[in-house]
Amino acid sequence: MSTETTDAFELWAATPTPFRPDESLAAEVVPAQAEHLVALGIDGAFVGGTTGESMALTVDERAELISAWAEHRGNRLLLGAHVGDLSLVDARRLARHAADAGVDLIAAVAPFYGEPPSVTAIVDYLAALAEAAPDVPLCYYHIPSMTGLRAAPSAVVEQAAGRVPTLRAVKFTDGDLLEFIRTREAADGIRVYFGRDELLPAGVACGATGAIGSLYNVLAPVAREVRTRMLAGEVESALALHRPFRQIAAVADRWGSIPVVKELINRFGPDAGSARAPWGRLNADAIAAVDGLVEELKAADS
Repeated sequence: MSTETTDAFELWAATPTPFRPDESLAAEVVPAQAEHLVALGIDGAFVGGTTGESMALTVDERAELISAWAEHRGNRLLLGAHVGDLSLVDARRLARHAADAGVDLIAAVAPFYGEPPSVTAIVDYLAALAEAAPDVPLCYYHIPSMTGLRAAPSAVVEQAAGRVPTLRAVKFTDGDLLEFIRTREAADGIRVYFGRDELLPAGVACGATGAIGSLYNVLAPVAREVRTRMLAGEVESALALHRPFRQIAAVADRWGSIPVVKELINRFGPDAGSARAPWGRLNADAIAAVDGLVEELKAADS
């Protein structure tokens, strides 16, 4: 993947899926979401991932969401679609749909229910998925906090090298920085996107050349400045600037990352509605905590 920006650091926003008050898919909100990301200077939209509540969507809804983004992202945003599913049949269907829609990247978590799959089983899954969209780069999505899978992505990349020719990226959403480094070293010709927004300075220090995360829907310019300061050796300054990311993470850890982050994104961009079950709406205390975050962010920006 590449962009026409002069900055080699690719910054992608993991986008929330918009819902109407009755929780039906609100695809009509996507054009405003795309314009919001362009205004923030985002390079790519990562659609239907964790922030996008993919596992709470039907396959038809996921396909409709991909189509809406493909139609409205214009020529200013790269487009990545998460198509991973416990059903390989459904994942392959979504991969073919995404390819036909013209996405730049398809991504997938490995099947995560039941006995944890071996590295070989994960590679088998990725190979079968890649066959359904042979002309689109594939991204392995490693997020053990959500899937419970602890198979080392470095081992997945090493074994996939000869079997999954379209594997071009890893979305590394974990705090294991040693494994992040190992994955980068194992990934010859593969871009490893750092996915822990609250650890961005550490990711940059460990060589991240791109990032995909939910908070870039709000704080993309801040993230770029954090990286600039880290690369200049201004570590304390970078950490001070990065503080809002860590504050948001603390509130999300307490009240639920998906509904908290979605509520926060709604305050600064197009309203995507509340999260679906099992996450659901925030209670009054959680809303008050988000209100506090919003006030601090607005004060910092004034």
